[in-house]
Amino acid sequence: MNNHKIIAVVVTTLALITLVNCKTSKAVKEEKPVAAVSEVNPELMAAAEKRFPGIKASDITEGQRLYYSKCGNCHSTPEITSEKSEKWPKIMDWMAPKANMDDTQKNKTLQYVLSALDISKK
Repeated sequence: MNNHKIIAVVVTTLALITLVNCKTSKAVKEEKPVAAVSEVNPELMAAAEKRFPGIKASDITEGQRLYYSKCGNCHSTPEITSEKSEKWPKIMDWMAPKANMDDTQKNKTLQYVLSALDISKK
């Protein structure tokens, strides 16, 4: 076997092991506890209200909790600034089913992510 085939076999094997491990561990693993946020950062709340008029602080805290618990349940939680705001809705549409999020949870998480991204731009 040449080196390219060996590398391809190793990479494929590692990817399959990771996928199987994630799937099986997800089924038996409980959601990681995340400390409750008692207050929303005022700057975060201002950004959320600007982007989502009428949003409640409880929605932002729930979105934050979901982001760190659900998104970090199977892989490390990505840095919010790792993607542009235009990409996050597509990422959430793709990942929410894998994280067992319903539409309400997905939307609250997306609202938190986009609001946090807005304040990171300042």
